[in-house]
Amino acid sequence: MRFKDGIQRYCIAIVSTLAATQIRLWIDPWVGDHVPFGTYMVAVVLTAWMAGSGPAIVTLLLGIIAAAYYFIAPTHTLFTDNPHALVSLVIYGIVGVVTISLFNLVSRQHNLAREQLKQIRKLTKDQQISDRRKDEFLALLAHELRNPLAPIRSGLMLLQSDHLGEEEHGRTVKTLCRQLRQLIRIVDDLLDVSRFMHDKIVLECHPVDLRELVETAIEQAQPDFKDRAHEVQLLMPARVVPVHGDRVRIVQVITNLLTNASKYTPRQGRIQILLEINANAAQLSVTDNGIGITREMQQYIFELFARSAATMQRDQGGLGLGLPIAKRFTDMHGGTLRAFSEGADRGSRFELNLPLISADQLRSPDRGTNTTHSEYNVCPGPVEPPADPQKPRVMIVDDNVDAAETLSILLGMEGYEVVCVNDGFQALTQVSEFRPDIVLLDIGLPGMDGYEVARRLREEFILQPLLLIAVTGWGGDEDLLKSRQAGIDHHLVKPVDPEALSRLMRSVTTSLPSS
Repeated sequence: MRFKDGIQRYCIAIVSTLAATQIRLWIDPWVGDHVPFGTYMVAVVLTAWMAGSGPAIVTLLLGIIAAAYYFIAPTHTLFTDNPHALVSLVIYGIVGVVTISLFNLVSRQHNLAREQLKQIRKLTKDQQISDRRKDEFLALLAHELRNPLAPIRSGLMLLQSDHLGEEEHGRTVKTLCRQLRQLIRIVDDLLDVSRFMHDKIVLECHPVDLRELVETAIEQAQPDFKDRAHEVQLLMPARVVPVHGDRVRIVQVITNLLTNASKYTPRQGRIQILLEINANAAQLSVTDNGIGITREMQQYIFELFARSAATMQRDQGGLGLGLPIAKRFTDMHGGTLRAFSEGADRGSRFELNLPLISADQLRSPDRGTNTTHSEYNVCPGPVEPPADPQKPRVMIVDDNVDAAETLSILLGMEGYEVVCVNDGFQALTQVSEFRPDIVLLDIGLPGMDGYEVARRLREEFILQPLLLIAVTGWGGDEDLLKSRQAGIDHHLVKPVDPEALSRLMRSVTTSLPSS
């Protein structure tokens, strides 16, 4: 094809030269030996415009030969001893080369401008699509936030009523917990997407037994299964399934698959979970008999905000982020995540494959005490009071007065002696007076942030044993690093599970020296 195109372009050079020669012969009786190269210059420009610089150079050379043969004396020969004619030939050649070069430059600039205009139009169209998707996503986000907020608001009003019976009270609390769990999922998904887009996701990989992670994920998805009365079937091998990965993120992937299956499976539906070893990979299959996936939607199922019309009509809420997040984390672990479905209302199957490692490499991972991810249990059971009879003293430093007071009440009910301050300067003053054992420290404080407060506490109260726990909405890897550098012992992300916080505090108060 390119060869044929090249022949056509150089044919243009030959035809234009022949046409220029014929025209020059027609007007020769009137112009004589004047401007012998006029028509050939026009032919060069036309060839450059129609066929490019290569054929234009051929036209230039053929024009020199034709002019020398037909119009420069002596005619009908290519040789001449006329110095004026030789100078004319040279000048014509130079002018022709310059003309071709300038035309080629202008042509390239024109093509570049045309491509830039095309790119601008494309970017404008993409921007319009992006703006539309953003508006649609914001509308969807507002809708999904209102869904749990409405029953939370109604439930709080019920709890304030003096006529609420014990049974209604328990049912209302369960509703509040369920809706709060939905809010937490939405916020967590948004934070993960933001970290993906800014390339701030860092995995902490260790050898782990995939069976344990599957069991943990099932526990986290259990409320969804129970709410919709799903029949869950689990089959796992008796021997260990060793993989190398980030425990928290793999649990998140599996949980997303399970909650996705629950969301799109009708009440009393069936969900099968199968973990097996295939060749050099561990394969986890999650199969349901739910609404299925259309063939058109299957190619977009792992894209951000991808939601078909059927799922929007029949799902139980969400932003369409669970599966894309699961896919990203799977890719980061060197695994694969695929979706299968025979069509609408035919159920679906998701297959997660992760590379196996040797069972000899399997050890208990160093989970440490610093973490940026909390396993949220928004409906904790009764919490045992601390074993320390001297009531360990806790200082809460948070500019959100409601959050500080609520946490203070919870800790007070568990037997802690608590004081609340609302900025870093008050904290530095109260430490010497209250002499706390534990400081729960918000990071985003006015005036002096939590990192600076922690540094000053470590410098000014070096002899006073203090356990510093960051309780903050900032949960990125950079935030965790800053906490470590500031001397903070633990980093918990809001909303903190009170039971998990209490367990952490009980684990350290037993080792605190008596006041």
